[in-house]
Amino acid sequence: MRKVLLIIRREYLVRVRTKAFIIFTVLMPLLIGAGFILPSKLMLQSAGTKRIVIVAADSALANSIKTELAASHASDDDDAPLPERKKPIRPEFNVSVDTAPSEALRQQLTTEVREGKLDGFAWIETDAVSTRKALYYSRNASDFIEAQLVSRAFRFALSERELAGHGFSAAESKTLLGPVAVDTVRIDKQGANKSNGIGAFLLPYFLLIAIYVTVLIYGVYVMRSVIEEKSSRVIEVLLGSVTPMQLMAGKIIGVGAVGLTQIGIWAAAGTILGTGGLAMARQVLGDSLKDAHISMAAMVLFPVFFLLGYATYACLYAAIGAMCNSDEEAQQLQFPVTLPLILCMICAMAIIRDPNTPLAFWLSMFPLTSPIIMYVRISVSSPPVWQIAASIAISLASLYGLVWLTSRIYRVGILMYGKRPTLPEILKWVRYA
Repeated sequence: MRKVLLIIRREYLVRVRTKAFIIFTVLMPLLIGAGFILPSKLMLQSAGTKRIVIVAADSALANSIKTELAASHASDDDDAPLPERKKPIRPEFNVSVDTAPSEALRQQLTTEVREGKLDGFAWIETDAVSTRKALYYSRNASDFIEAQLVSRAFRFALSERELAGHGFSAAESKTLLGPVAVDTVRIDKQGANKSNGIGAFLLPYFLLIAIYVTVLIYGVYVMRSVIEEKSSRVIEVLLGSVTPMQLMAGKIIGVGAVGLTQIGIWAAAGTILGTGGLAMARQVLGDSLKDAHISMAAMVLFPVFFLLGYATYACLYAAIGAMCNSDEEAQQLQFPVTLPLILCMICAMAIIRDPNTPLAFWLSMFPLTSPIIMYVRISVSSPPVWQIAASIAISLASLYGLVWLTSRIYRVGILMYGKRPTLPEILKWVRYA
């Protein structure tokens, strides 16, 4: 045991003292924070005043569109292109109306848009009421917020006109066309909680990506560490003092401790620095994040499933490292190992939407996918305790068998040089090691 602890200490200290570890650990929270804050800041700054012209022979329709656009800046209508928010980032419109459409006017307005004198103009034909179609000429076609607000104002103006034809007043039309709030209530063993669904979807997906990335990164660390020691022949010296099993166990645990250290630092940084980023994100997503919370069970079980997933894939990557002589050879064998992780990402959305399907259940029991899928199910809902216990037990049992298998491959493979072994040769290693 003392030799294993020495290997763990060595693997841990060698990695946490590197400049790459320090820089990556410090920069990652800053990059994630910038990913929340900068887009929000840029969107807030870009929400200026838009100068547009409504061209329509029907003056009543044109003025109705103008009224709708003027009111859209301060509106919290759920029908707007972005969710409700405390501070609107919609542009303020400076709208003028022209009721004498002509081809010369179209060319003139096009020139003004091209020269930057106008941001855009809406061209509404005389049959727009029946066809419900219009053209919007804009200097920036990628500004979907501006285009959708103009489209929304046009639709509301047409709807108000149709309702007025059936005897509805302007106030009654506003009420009928106003937003309808439908709140979703999530029912679980702890009770009923109001949820809009978006935050409940985003957080588990973020946790899924976090486990996926960390398991993949640190599994590859183990593989490259084995290849490095094998290619430098240091492994031959180490095997004079420790057994291959002790060396593999120390390497896997040491690199895993580095991963937990990095995740712990990121979690602490997110707690300290995340308030500002979350506030900025809420200005864009509004109340979409109000139900984004982590249950106590999810917090407690995160290190459990992370370690199970990491240990499982670290064993596989260690076996790949022992079989190969270079990174190029190892890259060719990585795909079959990463395939279950890719499967988790493919099925993630369907499982988050419905975590109790047969597909979600069996993937949460399969050893190569259970650490990720079961944790996602715990984050989304409350699976039965027996399913959580069965998933952990199956993962531990399969991990024991996997350690036995990979240690036999590791024992022979780390001393084999030259060409990459074939499958029959690997089976012989397992049989005779």
